[in-house]
Amino acid sequence: MSDLEFVICIPARYQSSRLPGKPLIKLKGKALILWAVESAQRLGAKEVTVATDDQRIFDCVEAAGHDVVMTSDSHLTGTDRIAECAAIKGWSSDTWVLNYQGDEPNIPRANVEQVLYLIQQSPQAAIGTLYQSITDLDSLFDPNVVKVVTNDKHQALYFSRAPIPWSQQHFNQQAKRLPEGINFKRHIGLYVYKVAFLQEFSRLKPAEIEQCESLEQLRALATGEQIVVAKAVCDMPHGIDTADDVMRFEQDTKNRP
Repeated sequence: MSDLEFVICIPARYQSSRLPGKPLIKLKGKALILWAVESAQRLGAKEVTVATDDQRIFDCVEAAGHDVVMTSDSHLTGTDRIAECAAIKGWSSDTWVLNYQGDEPNIPRANVEQVLYLIQQSPQAAIGTLYQSITDLDSLFDPNVVKVVTNDKHQALYFSRAPIPWSQQHFNQQAKRLPEGINFKRHIGLYVYKVAFLQEFSRLKPAEIEQCESLEQLRALATGEQIVVAKAVCDMPHGIDTADDVMRFEQDTKNRP
């Protein structure tokens, strides 16, 4: 277990292409953003803060008694929003920040401890994050599933919505299954970084590859930052992206308190 002190920020915006108003969608009668906050509060952070640009989300979180800050509505990414949150909160440049996804409210504690330990053991890296293996062809070709390729030092080489690495021999044959011997990796959007990195990141213009793929982590790679990646020790629960996901979440939690 990592003994790293850290804070948690949950970026939350109202707009969502697939599920508008997603943070306020009710799951078993409670807004999704509140599920995320309450889950994050069980992870041992010094602080848990929601960063939003929407008054409705702000009011919901504040009314529930949780910490929330209002940020600009012009941020292109969640990381940019977290950078402003860090400035508002006055977190020091050496504060470790965990970017906790508001649409994945049941992230296993073991995965959080793992990514904190990972960054602690990787002083050369600006970002620590996780992946899990892809085991089916549909997921590999799904543009909503972000893939990552790493080197032998467990550092990210590239992230993409496309199926990478591309098996020239296998996929040109109208494959019906994944080729053997290749570990296809699904990126898990759980990040940890220092405020100093956030400050630098937010001053950079979006990179060409970032804009092309709509993946903010590519801004860090484009400027030469290292992203260290490990395989998650626990499978991640399915995030909330569609109406079907809402039904699945309620079904999975029907017997939970």
